[in-house]
Amino acid sequence: MTQTTKEQTTYNELDQKIQAEAIKPLVTKEIIEEHKRKPIGKHSDELERVLIYLRKNHGQMQGKLIIVCTKPHQEWCIAELTGVRGQPPKLSSECFSSREEAEHGVFLRRLKNLGLWSQ
Repeated sequence: MTQTTKEQTTYNELDQKIQAEAIKPLVTKEIIEEHKRKPIGKHSDELERVLIYLRKNHGQMQGKLIIVCTKPHQEWCIAELTGVRGQPPKLSSECFSSREEAEHGVFLRRLKNLGLWSQ
């Protein structure tokens, strides 16, 4: 096993431990509702910690969820970056009538993808 592989394995193990012990307990109905009410702006310490954790892999582009405005001032859809330069994101059928609703949609999808929320 190369040094890089050992480092990545150690990082992944630590990340899983942080997710299970520090982040998952913070993901409650109250946090979900707080984000739904105000997805952009100042948040409680608990929600801010969850958001920072969700954003931690900002350098990784493939599979990253983004919001695309498909109809100016009318429709925002969730899309996924391909990670290939010059290739457009893959639009999903999940669309919203406001940016705030779209931000909350991405939040919920990230939580679900990580197994932090199942509803």
